Amino acid sequence: MSERLSWITLVAAAAIVPLLTSNTYYLYVVISAGLLTIVTAGLNVLVGFTGQTSLGHAGLYAFGAYTAALCATRAGLSEWAAVATAIVVTSVVGAAVAAAALRVSGPYLAMVTIAFGLIVEGVLIEWGSVTGGPGGIFNIPKPSLRVHYWTVMLAAALALWLTANLRRSAWGRACLAVKSSEVAAESLGLSAYYVRIAAFTVSAAFTGAAGALFTFLNGYISPDSFTLQTSILFLLALLFGGLGRIAGPVAGSVALTILPELLTKLLDYRLILYGSLLLLSIYWLPEGVVGALSRGRKARVAPRPTTAPRPPAAPRPPAAPHPALSPEGRGVLLRARGVSLSFGGIVALADVALTVEHRSIHAVIGPNGAGKTSLLNVLSGFYAPDAGAIALNGRSIAGLTPYAIARRGIARTFQTAQVFGGLSVLDNVAVGVAGPRLGTVWAALAGTSACRARESAIRSRAQALLQAMGLGEVADDAAEALAAGLRRKLEIARALATLPVLLMLDEPAAGLSPAEIAALDLQLTALREQGGPAVILVEHHMDLVMAVSDRITVLDYGRTIADGAPEEVRRDPAVIEAYLGAAT
Repeated sequence: MSERLSWITLVAAAAIVPLLTSNTYYLYVVISAGLLTIVTAGLNVLVGFTGQTSLGHAGLYAFGAYTAALCATRAGLSEWAAVATAIVVTSVVGAAVAAAALRVSGPYLAMVTIAFGLIVEGVLIEWGSVTGGPGGIFNIPKPSLRVHYWTVMLAAALALWLTANLRRSAWGRACLAVKSSEVAAESLGLSAYYVRIAAFTVSAAFTGAAGALFTFLNGYISPDSFTLQTSILFLLALLFGGLGRIAGPVAGSVALTILPELLTKLLDYRLILYGSLLLLSIYWLPEGVVGALSRGRKARVAPRPTTAPRPPAAPRPPAAPHPALSPEGRGVLLRARGVSLSFGGIVALADVALTVEHRSIHAVIGPNGAGKTSLLNVLSGFYAPDAGAIALNGRSIAGLTPYAIARRGIARTFQTAQVFGGLSVLDNVAVGVAGPRLGTVWAALAGTSACRARESAIRSRAQALLQAMGLGEVADDAAEALAAGLRRKLEIARALATLPVLLMLDEPAAGLSPAEIAALDLQLTALREQGGPAVILVEHHMDLVMAVSDRITVLDYGRTIADGAPEEVRRDPAVIEAYLGAAT
């Protein structure tokens, strides 16, 4: 309720400003805050949702501004046509930049985007026949300031509404999943690269729109408005307001637009001021102004009483078979032959063979360092094998990317549980339900009725999976706040949400209590009995392995030393010596 009241107050304040003053300077300042809000709302999609840092958005701002200026002065287009053209051009440029820049990440991405911004600034100065050179472009038709005020305010409101829609959609969850754990996201069939390109393109479109509106606000533009300092301002406003928060762009933009006006005598020291605010944000406001206020509100609300979660129930079978599942569901599902992998001079896998039947539980055991997780990483595409053949349902998957293999029907969990921080338990599973089937990003932004209906279906199925796994009571909890045992159950539920034909579990019983291990035993058995996916189980709890497995493969120093039924493996002398220990 308080959040809704805050938005109503903000809208009322924006509406009342032109009624309270006829001073054009005050209107110009508020319009500037609105333009900054549009840019940072788009930047929030890239940085706040997807976790990719850009310090070159001034270059995209310039593309929008100069495209609109050229459309208005040379092509004679109207303001709205010029703005629309600027959005299209900047989106295309943003996608092209993203395709090249997003092959790197972290500080390297920041450096690539800085280079892009500097190149654009240099082109604006040197390409005088088109851009007007250092003097810029003049005589751009200007609407009246009051009319432009309402245009910018409505555009800012639209930008915030669009980002809120995106955040609630499958696309928003995909962005946050990639930000939290790229490895886990790709194991669900998401291409992290594609998701980041889409986020960068959306961010560029918003920035281009703001640049075009900036052009018509001033009636002229010059390269001085599109420097590295401008990019820093954009990012700082978002950090100060609150990364990933829908209201963060508003708070940061208002603060960083009005503060310099209040400290006009310090404008010569603007970079020092920005640097100080950046340090303040990092050390004292890591979640931004909005995040700090939100945390304070939650602290004043009494926590809801906690209840013990219900005992886990046996998971229900998938609602529909995966497209890769053979109709009869019998015979060989996965066949690996001669799989080898080495890291430098260290041999992780040497001529490993593995055959997994449909709807069976196939355990892979061995001492620490035997190569079990390396084998799973090869089968799921996170490592490319040095040699060997791997086929799923008769089709080769060796060398495919993790997300391509996931789309063929292989899902997995990880040795260290990879939950998506920043998302609820329900949203974690919803990422798996949607998988790579995200729809169009434009429909997600617009929040179309079809998109809302699909979203309702996704969340309904995610809730059903959580209930089946005994996690219904914690559906709305933050995933990162779960205990270790519940995190592992969440990983399994999320993997099952993709409707896999093969589920690979990497030490799912690690950190579980005896009661939880017994429940896992029941769940794995139920999956097999109810026609669920085949399971490759990497595990050290031998009681669990012997109880649920149809077949066991034993690795030692990257080599297969035994393969057979549980009782055969238990009696194998080589296994006893290497792993189970000599009989007393």
